[in-house]
Amino acid sequence: MVEIIGDAPPVQRLITGLYSFDRAFVNRKGDIGFPIGKGLELFGVTHIGKSTTVYSLAGIVAKYLGGNIALADLESFDPEFLSDVLETVGFQGKVKYINEADDEKILGDERTLKTLVSVLREENYSVGILDSIGAISPVSEQEGDIGDANWGRRGIIMAQFSRKCLRLLRDNPNKALFAVNHYYPRMDGWGYQTPGGEVKNFIFSIQVHIQRVKIAKSQENTFADGSYIIKGTVKKNRWGLKDKEFHLFVLSGKGVHIGLTAVYDCLKLDLATRRGVVKMDDVSYGNLKDMITKKYDDPEFFQPFIDKLNAEG
Repeated sequence: MVEIIGDAPPVQRLITGLYSFDRAFVNRKGDIGFPIGKGLELFGVTHIGKSTTVYSLAGIVAKYLGGNIALADLESFDPEFLSDVLETVGFQGKVKYINEADDEKILGDERTLKTLVSVLREENYSVGILDSIGAISPVSEQEGDIGDANWGRRGIIMAQFSRKCLRLLRDNPNKALFAVNHYYPRMDGWGYQTPGGEVKNFIFSIQVHIQRVKIAKSQENTFADGSYIIKGTVKKNRWGLKDKEFHLFVLSGKGVHIGLTAVYDCLKLDLATRRGVVKMDDVSYGNLKDMITKKYDDPEFFQPFIDKLNAEG
């Protein structure tokens, strides 16, 4: 028998209610749920919904943890869209937007990341978002000329930020950090990579690759209204198994929809069928198009699918 001496806190897990998402982080003992007190890097190719997915997941986690969200968006920021996404998943708290630029001088993103860590240390902030790692611009790059060599500076900044966050999350296990990153071909032509250096790869406990799912028959990756399905693959999970997959249904302009995600999980598990119309337990729920456009704001309509998944355990 092995006896651990000392104060070694167990990994805390959050059951989000997203069936396949919770089970994608399963460990060898069968424990499910998203590990909190950790950092998650979510990456994918351009224009597939990385920010939307992270906003939704951050809102769900913050809702259950009972805290607010700190957002460092280094790319672009649409407060109305963010509000819509967070309201879709039921988040009702505050979002602190961190922007450390002023009118006289463009400050480096080092200060923005430092502020993000500082805000996340506050008791009433439970979730931090960095969007995105690839957009980090060091002071030397901001103040230098185009063509100046600044190789490695982003990696150094991200390494320091990662180490600070590691200690922050270790000391505050009821918090979580989400970082968005890009995924692009290497310049030498061999495979793909994410920017931000190697230290980030070591320290972030969870790394998830997302892509859009092709819709049957049409082979398109969006529905007529612009909605789409995300497939996530857990490429690194220090607290469980890797290469597990999950699916999220992203409603156009609204973010991850819990009810439609339950419908898709039921279809994937053969608990429901879709042959023109979606049917479960001999009950017809209409075609998926109408479920997307007409029923998305009726939570009771989707409850049977959530109940069915809960019954599966």
